[in-house]
Amino acid sequence: MAELIKKKTILYFLTFFLVFTTFSCGGGVDDPYIPTNPDITSALKNLYPNVTDVTWSKKGKYEVADCYVNDVELHVWFNVNATWVMTEEEIFRTQLPDAVEEAYSKSEYANWVIDNLTKLTFPSRSTLYLFEVQSGDKEYALFYTADGTLDLKESITDANNTYWPDMLGL
Repeated sequence: MAELIKKKTILYFLTFFLVFTTFSCGGGVDDPYIPTNPDITSALKNLYPNVTDVTWSKKGKYEVADCYVNDVELHVWFNVNATWVMTEEEIFRTQLPDAVEEAYSKSEYANWVIDNLTKLTFPSRSTLYLFEVQSGDKEYALFYTADGTLDLKESITDANNTYWPDMLGL
């Protein structure tokens, strides 16, 4: 039993040493952000086993992994309990479902400039397609369901640090 405790102690020390030396020898580069709950990194790997090139950031009360899965860039949001909240994927207009493209094209915003187009996936609700649109000094976030229904429209003209999960009531 004492031998097992000794081996675990050595293993913990070596792990700490490796992590410490990896992140403390940045040569002037800012230390990367690491989620406060270590279960979040495991949750990401469980959700996306092929994840690569992960960097973390804190957005409000969320931990966000900027990463790649099968060469697609994703922004994967978790709450502090390591529960997956949402995944963002920037897409091209040609990747929209036909119903979404048709609904947007017939909307009052059809002639507005599209700043960003994002596919949002969730664990417990249907996929949404987010149009961030602008005309003059007005900006809106338009959330469409896959069948082309405008689910939510929010002004983001004066929004600082807009967090989609909060806006959607997640």
